[in-house]
Amino acid sequence: MKFKKITTALCGVVLATALSACGGTAETPSSDGTTADNGGGDKPRVALIAKSIAGEFWVTSREGAEKAGEDLGVEVSFNGTDTESEGEKQLNQLEAAINGKPIGIGFAAQNGAEEGAPRLLEQATKDGINIVAFATPMSFSDSPIATVASNNVLMGEMAAENMIRVLDGKGKVAIITNGEVGDAAIRRDSFRDFIAANAPDIEIVDVQNGEADRAKSMDKAQAILQANQDLAGFYCTGDHGTIAAADQVKAMGKDTKVIGIDANPEMASMIQAGEVTGVVTQDAFQVGYQTVKVLVDAANGTMPAEKEVVVPSVWADQDNITEPDVAKVMGLS
Repeated sequence: MKFKKITTALCGVVLATALSACGGTAETPSSDGTTADNGGGDKPRVALIAKSIAGEFWVTSREGAEKAGEDLGVEVSFNGTDTESEGEKQLNQLEAAINGKPIGIGFAAQNGAEEGAPRLLEQATKDGINIVAFATPMSFSDSPIATVASNNVLMGEMAAENMIRVLDGKGKVAIITNGEVGDAAIRRDSFRDFIAANAPDIEIVDVQNGEADRAKSMDKAQAILQANQDLAGFYCTGDHGTIAAADQVKAMGKDTKVIGIDANPEMASMIQAGEVTGVVTQDAFQVGYQTVKVLVDAANGTMPAEKEVVVPSVWADQDNITEPDVAKVMGLS
């Protein structure tokens, strides 16, 4: 069996800046709509609005953003809702950020915010505020000067490549997504397309939306396993689904392989225990860092050379999780 090989590498970071480096500050992240992003310092300020203030990816991306603030001499405010399913609340946060007149805004749009966001983003651009798509592409708006994210197509393909490898190219596979549009859809479709092109003996038997909710994802996994007693693999497009599927496989005493996208310390422990086969994970720290850097550079007159600032992803499994570069991205060092 032959299929194309996908290679990845961790990217280095050039800490060059047009601003003198001094200690930046970051406000405490808030799930409230309009009060946390109030600035008030003498330094230029960058506002980041995540999909959520929960979840290890967003926590780690905040750490990267704060480090960029320190290195580049800007204040960084970081807000997000409690969950990734509060579109109206996130739009309130975006509007508050715009009203605060930062030098730039990094916005990670929830699915529920996509309809209302273009008007606000257009207003920000008119006000001279640069916008960067933070971790999540914005196909619904032309406002971003760049997208800083991992390549979701390559992430889905990398997961598929490893699924083919661990299943020796045959068996039944089910997919649990963390949404139906946006990055979840790209990760779903790129995985499915790669399997179809490279592994004709692997059958995708079901695709279910776990809605980025662990309990809902676990219910979906249970129903899939009950309907497919010989299921060989689960592929999950987000960490909630991956953990839920692995927990359900363990509870039902199955030997189904579980591969996912995104990770956290709990996931790392599950990989080490053999409960999760492996994950494709983003370098969340660098996603946060580079988002701030692009905005600061733009404020100083240097626009990004490319519209897509790609932060490479990493495959992690039992064989390589203790390697220094992988352990760092997985939050183990």
